Amino acid sequence: MHNRWFVYYRITKAKVQSDKFEEAMATMESLRESIGKINGLVSSNLVRISETEMMGVAAYESKEHLESSQKEFNELMANMMPYMAGAPEVSFGEGIFSFNS
Repeated sequence: MHNRWFVYYRITKAKVQSDKFEEAMATMESLRESIGKINGLVSSNLVRISETEMMGVAAYESKEHLESSQKEFNELMANMMPYMAGAPEVSFGEGIFSFNS
């Protein structure tokens, strides 16, 4: 495993309608190729933290890459809105510690 440091993160917390989870995941899967084309995106992980809550963590090479991806992020989120139980909470931050085995 290489020791590449990811500089900037977008963290998205979203609630999915309880009866729409499978549809939401199928839509996310259909967006995989588009997500992979976002310039400067190093990784994107989606974690289910409860029956209806998800946390997305996307790592970017730089703050500039994250900022320039905002339009694409908004378009991807628009695809997910039919399944959401409200607007997602989005925050940003600089990476300060990382561990990979």
